[in-house]
Amino acid sequence: IHNIKNYCEEKKISYEIEINNESNSTEMILKKYKKTKYIIFSIGGDGTLNRVVNSLATTDNIIGVIPYGTGNDFYKAMKKQFKTGINDCDLIKINDRYFINTACFGIDADIAYNKDNIKSKFIPRGQKYNASIVKSFFKFKARYFKIEINDKIIENNFSTVVVCNGEYYGNGYHVGPHSSLNDDKFDVYMVNDLGRMSLATLILKLKKGKHEFDKNVIKVTTNKLKIYLKDDVYSNIDGEILKDNKFDIELCKKKIKVYYDRKLIDYLKKN
Repeated sequence: IHNIKNYCEEKKISYEIEINNESNSTEMILKKYKKTKYIIFSIGGDGTLNRVVNSLATTDNIIGVIPYGTGNDFYKAMKKQFKTGINDCDLIKINDRYFINTACFGIDADIAYNKDNIKSKFIPRGQKYNASIVKSFFKFKARYFKIEINDKIIENNFSTVVVCNGEYYGNGYHVGPHSSLNDDKFDVYMVNDLGRMSLATLILKLKKGKHEFDKNVIKVTTNKLKIYLKDDVYSNIDGEILKDNKFDIELCKKKIKVYYDRKLIDYLKKN
C-alpha cells in the first residue's frame, strides 16, 4: 500500500485504495463502482482477479492487474501479449459467471480445490499447489464427459478438460502455448483416461507446453461448447471453484478492457 501511494503521488495520479476482508468482500466493495468508468486494479492472485472481473464485467470500468498472489497465471500471459496501456481482452461466460484465463474440469480442478483445503503449517504457501498434486494424483479417477463442440458430440472418459483463453494455469503450467487473450476464440484440451504413470508423464509435458502433439490429447479451437457430466464436479474458473454437472461456455460479444502498466509493476517490485 505504501509503495502504491508513493507511485501515485509521484505521478500525480488521483487514487483510492479499498481493502477487502471477511466483513467487506470484493463484491460488496465494487457495488459502488457499477456506473463509473475508472481503472480498477485487482491486487492479489487469479481468484481475486476473477471476483473483480465478475463484479465489473458488464460495466464501463477498466481492470488493472497488480500480481500479488500465489499463481498470477493471467498476469504471466498478459505481460507477454499486451502492450502498456488499455487492451481488449476476450471475456468468456460459463453458466452465470465469467472468466478471462482458464477453466478446467477433472484432475486439474481437483488439485485447485484440494490446494485451498491444505491447512498444514509445515507446507509453505508457494508449495501448496505441488502438495495438492500429490494428494489429488493418488485419489483421482477419470470421469465420463459428453461435450458438444463445433456441431460435434464427443463422449469419453477424460482425465481432464481445459478451456484456455490464456496460456498458463496452476502456477505456471503452460497449458495453452498458442492461446491468445484477444482473438475471439479459445482452445480446448481433452486428455484421455490414463494410468498414473502415463498421466504423470503428460503432466511433465504440460508443464513445459509440450503436450499438444501427445496422442492422448485432443485439441479443438472454438468459441462455445457445452459439457455434461453424470454428477456434480468441481471446476476451477480462474482460481475460483464452481460446482455443477452441466457447463455452458461461450465467448461474449463484448470484450473487457484490461490495463497493463509495466512501469507500475516494475516500481512495486523494485521498492
